Amino acid sequence: MEKKYLKTSEILSFSTAGFGRSMIYNLMSIFLLIFYTDAMKLQPVHAGTIILAARIFDAANDPLMGIIADKTKTKFGKLRPYLLFSPFLILISTALLFNVPEGFSYNGKLAYSAITYILWGICFTIQDVPFWGMSAVVSPIEQERNKFLSTARIFCTIGGIVPSVLVPVLSADNALGTVQGYRVSGIIFAVLGSMLSLLAFFGTKERIEQAKEKTTIKEIVTAYTKNAPLLLLILASVLGSAMLMIQTSGSYIAKYLIQDSGFIPAGSVQVSMTVAIGIGMMVAMVLMPVLRKKLSLKQIYIFSALFGAVIHTIIYFVGYANFYVLLALLIVAGLPLGIFNVITYAMVADSVDYLEWKTGRRSEGVCFASQTFISKLTAGISTFITSIVLEIIGFENLNTGISASETSEILDGMFFMVSVIPAISLALCAIPMIFNKYTGRRKEEIQKELTSRREKTNVN
Repeated sequence: MEKKYLKTSEILSFSTAGFGRSMIYNLMSIFLLIFYTDAMKLQPVHAGTIILAARIFDAANDPLMGIIADKTKTKFGKLRPYLLFSPFLILISTALLFNVPEGFSYNGKLAYSAITYILWGICFTIQDVPFWGMSAVVSPIEQERNKFLSTARIFCTIGGIVPSVLVPVLSADNALGTVQGYRVSGIIFAVLGSMLSLLAFFGTKERIEQAKEKTTIKEIVTAYTKNAPLLLLILASVLGSAMLMIQTSGSYIAKYLIQDSGFIPAGSVQVSMTVAIGIGMMVAMVLMPVLRKKLSLKQIYIFSALFGAVIHTIIYFVGYANFYVLLALLIVAGLPLGIFNVITYAMVADSVDYLEWKTGRRSEGVCFASQTFISKLTAGISTFITSIVLEIIGFENLNTGISASETSEILDGMFFMVSVIPAISLALCAIPMIFNKYTGRRKEEIQKELTSRREKTNVN
């Protein structure tokens, strides 16, 4: 009988921490752009540029955190120490991020927005790289790691829905208003999410440990140049960035595009859309372990991408006149998003094993820094594309007395933004995965060889 490593309490602790982190991350990813345009009163292209530039900054920031994590050696392990103090940094930076400074000029607000967002990104990275890196060190057994990740991603999905429920209510004109509503929302989620994320430190244990070695630039280069599965995953993720636009643009769609939501109150439109997508995502994540027994990660990735492309194409032709039909389609559109939520982390964990087989070193920090970079960069690209589309279609002219036909063109442009563009992006992201050879029998042979090596060196 194969030895078991993970306890249920560890999975629940890590997953609850993910729930808290996801509330903060989705508060940022869903509402930051509309916060900049509606509360800070920044032009869409300026707001989008700030977000994208900060994401690119993370390109250097994340690998640096990976180096630091790989060089760390404490009685708590090399990843867990950062999960203890980083929540307090995230708490402060999140509260600052959603604050509108009084008395600032337009350029002053631009500078404040850029500084606070870069600061937030640094603080979140300090936690993000070690947090997801834990999935590679909690157990040497792939099945346990998959369960660990799948459960965490389900909790993360649920946690990510919470801001969509609360923020529109607090920021409504008949409640706290736009500026104060976002300020209070930032404080609430900063405190609650950060405190829950502490469970990632107190409730987990690192089990795979290697001798302390100096991480060099050469190792970073090796982690990429000799890690074909990771390179293909990064390329696929970048090409698939726009699949997130249905989420990153949701606040605009709910506020400006959906004009007839039937029996659903106007203030609950975004919640309904988020829940619809979330239902699809959770169903997919629950089914993921079943799919893993039948199909390889490569097969699941390609099928999910093509399936998502088809669904978004259908959404475009069906239109948005009937909100109930749109909600039904959003549930289906959430299925591939749920798969990608889980499969990306599983494939990064696989790349760690592949790198260990190829070079003798796991370099979890460096590899999982790539994952956090993927998440941040793709969200940044998605948001930037959104801002560019908003600028092109003349979003700022809405509610300024323009004609009905001009208004209709702007709204149609918004819908194109969340249907056709994601469809193209999903189709493109399937292409790199075709060339992924770390699958099937070859993967099984490598895993067996790694198990034999670990037993000989007492890594387990």
